[in-house]
Amino acid sequence: MKALKKIAGLVIALCLMVPIFGTAVFAADGVLMFSDPSTKVGENVGVDLVVQSGGDTVGSVSVTMSYDASVLEFVSGDGFTADGSGTLTYTGTGSGSELRTTVTFRALQATDTTLSVSSSSATLASGETLNLEQGSSAISISPADDGTTSVEPTASETPDAGSDTGITVTVNGKDYHFSEAFTSTDMPEGFTETAMTFNGEERKFAVNDAGVYLGYLTDGSGTGNFFLFNTEDATFAPFAQLTISDTTSIIPLDKPEKVDLPDNYQESELTVQDQVFPIWSDPAASDRYYLIYALNTRTGQESLYQYDSEDGTYQYFEVPEPVEEEEAAPALPGAAGAFISEHILPILAAGIAVCLLLFILMIIFAVKLVHRNQELDDLYDEYDIPLDDEEEEGKKKKSGKKASAENEEEEDEYLDEEIGYEEDDFDGEYDDDYDDEPYDDEYDDESDYDDDEYDDDEDLDADLDDDFQAEDEAPKKSRRAKGGKKHKDTDTYDISFIDL
Repeated sequence: MKALKKIAGLVIALCLMVPIFGTAVFAADGVLMFSDPSTKVGENVGVDLVVQSGGDTVGSVSVTMSYDASVLEFVSGDGFTADGSGTLTYTGTGSGSELRTTVTFRALQATDTTLSVSSSSATLASGETLNLEQGSSAISISPADDGTTSVEPTASETPDAGSDTGITVTVNGKDYHFSEAFTSTDMPEGFTETAMTFNGEERKFAVNDAGVYLGYLTDGSGTGNFFLFNTEDATFAPFAQLTISDTTSIIPLDKPEKVDLPDNYQESELTVQDQVFPIWSDPAASDRYYLIYALNTRTGQESLYQYDSEDGTYQYFEVPEPVEEEEAAPALPGAAGAFISEHILPILAAGIAVCLLLFILMIIFAVKLVHRNQELDDLYDEYDIPLDDEEEEGKKKKSGKKASAENEEEEDEYLDEEIGYEEDDFDGEYDDDYDDEPYDDEYDDESDYDDDEYDDDEDLDADLDDDFQAEDEAPKKSRRAKGGKKHKDTDTYDISFIDL
């Protein structure tokens, strides 16, 4: 029984020791430092607050300070809060091994004073406690240029940090309060304090040599930041300044309507100093480069800049000229045009096939036509069928061997019909008549013509000779008619004519 009690007590002791081991943390050493500025009566002076961790990232920092409210008047400071009686509190978070911020006071008296630390606490980003070695700030105040050694506080006229002038503005859907609670040390590099009319009154702004204006706005928690002020329409836009060279910085702008890029660029977002700005990139080219539309603080001109996401650098970017495309032929209207556009290659192939088929058919018909003409020519030659041109020519004038043969046959038939004799009859009759007739007497009588009559007839004979010569030049049918040869039958007939 006693053994069980001892074991139970040992277990309980172990359980109680677990939380003790779990809550044990390690601490690191750091330092809290201040600057020691000098100023004059009536002027603002900035005191730098610096927290260093020695290498690790600083996490949250909280510092409570005290000052002489009769000598110093709190003006502004991001993360600082003053109660008006000499107590100043700061809360903030670091982003590296060093946290640096500035608090602004107004010097009221010519003297030396001190800003001392009442309490402080800090941690690293990993959650480890950061033990700070505390320091203080020695502020030296000299008389003003006119010899004034003291001035009255203006706390009633100058609002504290986080306070506003009663002017509310909206930026990207969020409400802010316009404030004048900033000093020269709060302004970005290259900017100076200026005054200009805003909302019907002269207000304090910051401006640079290129004419870029900044206004100071605070949110509901009292945190203030500078915003880009557009003098044309009196509007504000997020402000972030990026240094691209020793003499030039750019301010990203949220103006996508002024960006004209090829269709292959796509829009996205980039966070710069806790502010979101539109950017453009070409996914087909590279994911490394982005384009951002920004304002050049040296020239005051707005243009595109290329951001290298690997090197973290910015370069001026000139939009390439669009490639001119040849004018396309006007598309066919309606559904037919859409169908043809979608199936242009098959339609072209079908058109070529149709043209080729028509060409082949033409060749086939031409060959058939040539063969038909040859068959007709052979048929005409076989049956001696005259062509149309030959018939017309024959009507005008028959020539050639066929025409001569036909004329001879017609002449022979005509002579046979006119004379109407048979070969045998002609021979018998001729012989009888020849024997019976007194040829010699007749001949003698006729030969008695005197020479004069004969001479008169010489002219007639000449005329007859001319006629016979003309007949000789006529077609051969005339010769045959006068008594050549007859080829109607196989027998040959010779006919002699007696001159009368």
